[in-house]
Formats: sequence, C-alpha cells, structure tokens
Amino acid sequence: MNWQWLNSRLGYTLCLLICFGGISFAMPRQDSTFAKFTKVLRSPAPLSLEQLQQLAKAIAVKISAKDLLGSGTLLQREGQIYTVITNAHVLRTAKPPYQIQTPDGRVYQASVLQVAEFAEKDLAVLQFRSPDVVYTVANVKDVSSLQVGDEVFVGGFTAQNHPTPNPLRAREEGERKSKNSFLFTAGKVTLLLDKALEQGYQIGYTNDVRKGMSGAPLLNKYGEVVGINSLHKDPVWDTPEVYQDGSQPEPRLQELITQSSMAVPIKKELLQNHRENQP
Repeated sequence: MNWQWLNSRLGYTLCLLICFGGISFAMPRQDSTFAKFTKVLRSPAPLSLEQLQQLAKAIAVKISAKDLLGSGTLLQREGQIYTVITNAHVLRTAKPPYQIQTPDGRVYQASVLQVAEFAEKDLAVLQFRSPDVVYTVANVKDVSSLQVGDEVFVGGFTAQNHPTPNPLRAREEGERKSKNSFLFTAGKVTLLLDKALEQGYQIGYTNDVRKGMSGAPLLNKYGEVVGINSLHKDPVWDTPEVYQDGSQPEPRLQELITQSSMAVPIKKELLQNHRENQP
C-alpha cells in the first residue's frame, strides 16, 4: 500500500472537515433558533410541556402601537418578509402605525396586508421585513385533526402584570410565565363547531387566557398551530351568540360556548397568493 498517498488523502479529508467545521461555527447566531425548532416543528411525536412552551415563545410576537395591543403568530416567511397573523379586534384597539416585537426583543415596523378570505373572520395579517435575522415560523395543521378532549396550548403576552405562579401549581395548571409577561397555558378542547360562529369562532377549550393574548397561537400536542386564540372564557362583551348563517346555537351549547375560550381556525394556504403590499 502507498502510505504516502494514504497520508495525503487523510490530510486532505481532515482539512475538509476542519474547513467545513469552521464554516459551521461561522454561521450567524441569528439562525440558531430557526435551526433548533425546525426539528421540533417536524416532530411526529408529542412534544413535552417544556418543548411546547419554548416553541410557543419562538413563534409568538407582541403587537403594539404606543402600548401592547395583543399577541401575534409568526405564520410564514418569504425571503426577508415575515407574515404575522393576529385578531382583527387587536388592530381595532388603536390606529396604525403598528409595531411587532419578535422573540429576540427586536422591534419592526409592520404593514397591514389585506386578505379577502379573512373578511368575515376575526383575523388580520401584518408583515414586516427582517434582513438579517431568521425567525421560526409556525407549522399549521388543519382543525380536522382535533377532537374534543385533546390537549391544546396557548402562549401569548398579557396586557397586565400578574403574580408569578408557584412552580408546582404552575405545572399542575399547565401555566408558565416569564419576566416579559409571556404566559403559557394548557387545557383541553371542549367543543368543535360544525359551522362557525360570527367572526369565525369555531374551537372551544378550557385554557385560562387573559387580556393581551388575543392573536396568540393555539397549539396541539405536536406543536402544530390549529387556530388563533381569540376570546377568553366568560367575556364581558362580544359574547358569540349567532352562527355566521344567522341561526342561533341551542341554549345548552350557547352556555358551553360562553364558558370556553375560543379560537378561529386558520389555513396557511390562504396566504400563498397574497404577497402584494409587502413592506
């Protein structure tokens, strides 16, 4: 065997490994979050509570004008353009311009994107440009995958400061809160309406959600977004009482609707052909 030739080949291979290793370490740190959650988003197995909390934090954003208006969900990335979905009633609480604060604390100016398919739903779409930071975006799952009794999770930002819960109690209630007022709650699906209520509300669940969490992602146990959190339990006003076709739910069902937090289901493909008006 030609040992000189073998040594040269080994040296060449080692050089390649070192060079490529250098490239790997030279990758911008901004991509690390995206890389970390790409595997999580595609996981076929249920995620742990901690993984779900981390994922919710990675895809949830703050929407504000002068003050916090509500939460939003990082739904789609097209080059440097990010699409965020929230509730229409979040944007109605203040006039533009709107700002989006991403999970790393950066603040971006946002523009409103008109999506005709959302006209009768309590949904609104914003976009912002991030030229040098890559963010994790949601993996959307059709609501047909849900069943009554399934575990669901909501992670969003509260408009008021609440005392940090006891860790043991928090685990029992599925509730997590950080210093930046991010709240993560766990619950179960209570109802899946065959037809949507006014403004598109169709998914009911037991999660304890609070003011400011409108627009936050509703996740299943696999970390997939199945809806946009829209209403908390027992709302003081805007109680959904009528279906979109004008008919009314029976009294017993109406009571269950009022006692449930509500979400609007979404379909990611609705946004594919609406890339005009990008910032």
